[in-house]
Amino acid sequence: MEKRMSAKETGSAATPGAYRWWLASDTSAAIGGGLRGFILPLLTLTITGSAVHAGLVSTVQGLLTQVFLIGGGVIIDRFDRRILIRLHSAVNAVALLLLAVLAWGGQLGLAALLSAAVVFGLVAGLFGEASDAALRSVIDAERYPKAVTVNEGRDAAIRLATGPVGGWLLGVMAGASLLVSSVFYILAGVLIGRVPLKLPPRDATLSPLAQLTEALSWIRARRRAVPLVLLVGMANFGIAGVMTTTQYLAVQRTGQALDAGLLTTAAGLSVIVGALLANPIVSRMRTGTLIPVAFTLIAVGVAGLSVFNQGVPLVVLLVLTFLGVPALNAALTGFFFAATPEAMQGRVQALLGTFAAGLGALAPLTVGLVLQLVDAQTAYFVALGPMAAALVLAIGARSIREIPRPDDWASIEL
Repeated sequence: MEKRMSAKETGSAATPGAYRWWLASDTSAAIGGGLRGFILPLLTLTITGSAVHAGLVSTVQGLLTQVFLIGGGVIIDRFDRRILIRLHSAVNAVALLLLAVLAWGGQLGLAALLSAAVVFGLVAGLFGEASDAALRSVIDAERYPKAVTVNEGRDAAIRLATGPVGGWLLGVMAGASLLVSSVFYILAGVLIGRVPLKLPPRDATLSPLAQLTEALSWIRARRRAVPLVLLVGMANFGIAGVMTTTQYLAVQRTGQALDAGLLTTAAGLSVIVGALLANPIVSRMRTGTLIPVAFTLIAVGVAGLSVFNQGVPLVVLLVLTFLGVPALNAALTGFFFAATPEAMQGRVQALLGTFAAGLGALAPLTVGLVLQLVDAQTAYFVALGPMAAALVLAIGARSIREIPRPDDWASIEL
């Protein structure tokens, strides 16, 4: 069995100051990405009037991210992660500025939006995971679950702001919302310069293909990796599909992007509350018990959204559905983090994320197409199928149920 090493043993530069600067940079990028992710599909829906086109923009970006994610993982493990984070921020900032100029000039159309989606997807795949991989160098593995809950609360707070603020900016002036997103990406690139990152440790004699093969072999030797990735991938599709359908219905029902932003706000409020509860839950509850319990809560919630998709019942269900997400993410991500060597962070995250996030990336186009060609109930049904399969896997897989509490993770392999 592999010995889990501490920061001192690995030569990590983990310090409180380094983590704070990393968090500031990552938060700025998260705000920029949150605004962009909320605005782009709804702006497409407003300009074209087509849910299919809106879903296409989101799906093109998501699929390209997944296509280039594995190559990006190899790049992240071979080069200075700080430089890659800066490059990711710079390309996003420039592309958003160009979209803002087109919007102000009244020239923004589907072609430009799709082109931007291609750029965003490509850059996210190649360099987008560099910040998460860098976290391995600025915080000890045993503190990672707590750091994840902090990030969950932060991301939820960002969603609370970017939903209504993005909807308001989009209603007032599309160019302004794109400009604000660009500014936050610029800030992220500047702040990461304060983090003392070094090149990840690696065997310089290995080619990129050999590095990828090394990571694949490492994953294949871990019997829990595949069921966990299947579980997360199917859940991602279900949650993204239900949320996308609900948002599109809200916009089509009222014609206001702000209404879709309020849905994101409700989900974000739930995650903030869940983040406050997550740390004691993760530390005291067996991870193998937490996973099926959390997935049961999420599955029941998204199923309810397909029935109660407007008004007060919708808001209540959103809050209840996402309450357990921070604890679930902290447990799953922390377990993977503790088991993955620092030198493999980019490749392992990319390989596991390719499938897990890939299914989620297919959801917007799939439900958008069904929503336009059939009806809302069918779109919800399509989204819920993989979610039901994820629930069965979470409850039935012994390899998942065996995972202990975080203080005993070192006693069990991934």
